[in-house]
Amino acid sequence: EAGMAVGVAGEQLSRRGLPGMVPELAVVALQGVLEGGESDVVVADVRWDRFVPSFTALRPSRLFTEIPEAQPGQGEDAPTREDPGAATALRERLAAASGPERDRILLDLVRGTAAAVLGHATPARIRPSRGFLELGFDSLTAVELRNRLTAETGIGLPATLVFDHPTPNALAGHLRAELAPEQPALPIVAEIERLDQLLGGLPGDQVDDAVIGRLEDLVARWRGRPATVAPAPAAGQELESASREELFDIIQREFGKS
Repeated sequence: EAGMAVGVAGEQLSRRGLPGMVPELAVVALQGVLEGGESDVVVADVRWDRFVPSFTALRPSRLFTEIPEAQPGQGEDAPTREDPGAATALRERLAAASGPERDRILLDLVRGTAAAVLGHATPARIRPSRGFLELGFDSLTAVELRNRLTAETGIGLPATLVFDHPTPNALAGHLRAELAPEQPALPIVAEIERLDQLLGGLPGDQVDDAVIGRLEDLVARWRGRPATVAPAPAAGQELESASREELFDIIQREFGKS
């Protein structure tokens, strides 16, 4: 178990920009330190392009200002590049999905990405309502999660993402607001939805070919009309109390005008 723990810790350090050193190289470096008589020396193989952005994610630091390799180069303002193919595919899936399905897609994305960052084989251990800090995230892994989600979604996300939205549920909700915001329904759309609910409440034998024919005729007459032409809104109270025959009269009166 100790060996496994060391292996996991080494893998996490490597992802954060501190890979393990070849023993022979480490010994040579330490020998050089002893021969030089210097104090306060750290011997490490640091991948600065990964370590510094993570280390300074939550607050700036002047610790590495005198190390040339640790300074950002040109075009390194963004921590990662988005994947246009993945972002486009995600948006297409969301556009074709219903509201609850969009929530599930984005929650699955957050849980799956979080599991990959923490080294879990499956998202099962990433409980939607559990805090990211409880799950084992820190400032470094939070940046990695941000980077991966930026690539997957194509939207700019802050390094403080898991602190601003502290659970997978909250983070998925934030992505939903960014990628698929709710559009307010037009009054006429709301009335059509109410009509749909009324029809859905009728016994099956009452929704016969005559009903379907009337609705198809309604669609056929309005399809192809100029977008600037709009019918007067139906009376909502009438719809609620209307019988089947009265319902057809309302449809004819409100939608059948020429």
